Amino acid sequence: MQLLNICTKKDYEKNGEQKTKWYKVGVLKIADSGKKYIKLFQQPHTEFFVFDREENPQGTETGSS
Repeated sequence: MQLLNICTKKDYEKNGEQKTKWYKVGVLKIADSGKKYIKLFQQPHTEFFVFDREENPQGTETGSS
């Protein structure tokens, strides 16, 4: 299994210097089977399933976004 961090960032200025602060908000898990899942720390008891844009669990196209 592969784990990737999901982050957001906040840009700010300190002493006239531009800085960036990174916040880890979750992880993307890629199973050995190739299936992908997102776990967000704000919703700890929920896993989100990740599909290719043209595919959803029923094998039909997903809605627009």
